[in-house]
Amino acid sequence: MRRFSMSVLVCLIACFSPTELRAAPASSMAPAFELVTFGGEAYSNKSLTGRPALLVFWAPWCNVCQRELPLLSEFYRRDKPAQLRIVSVGFADTRTNVEAFVKARADVFVFPTAYDEERWVAQAFKVNATPTYVLLDAQGTIVLVHRGGGILQNFQFREFLSMLNG
Repeated sequence: MRRFSMSVLVCLIACFSPTELRAAPASSMAPAFELVTFGGEAYSNKSLTGRPALLVFWAPWCNVCQRELPLLSEFYRRDKPAQLRIVSVGFADTRTNVEAFVKARADVFVFPTAYDEERWVAQAFKVNATPTYVLLDAQGTIVLVHRGGGILQNFQFREFLSMLNG
């Protein structure tokens, strides 16, 4: 019970703080990590080097995540620059709940999606709220950390995209 209550508190803090906040220091290299998606694809800090990437940390119970993920899916289908990778990372819940959420919304999860076992990757990036977006440049440097909704309207994110489309 305490674990769930703390998770709800973390989401509430993030949900009502739509401004950009720093979870991990921007302009630092991404920490070492490895994820395997539900489709069996492996992603790591090393495999993502060479192309920019957006890591999306979310949880099934997060209302903001439930609103943001379909918007991100639409962006992925229509507006995402070809070189940008998006990797969705479910955490702060059980694997069963995350996997069931993803399967029930196959039309939304058009991007690779992984489960962060024991929150290792979230901890490495110092992510403690949902949703949190971590934008990495092609060299693996963290260029933006955005907590809460509205990543697609974030000025820094839009500027980064315009450089990619440039």
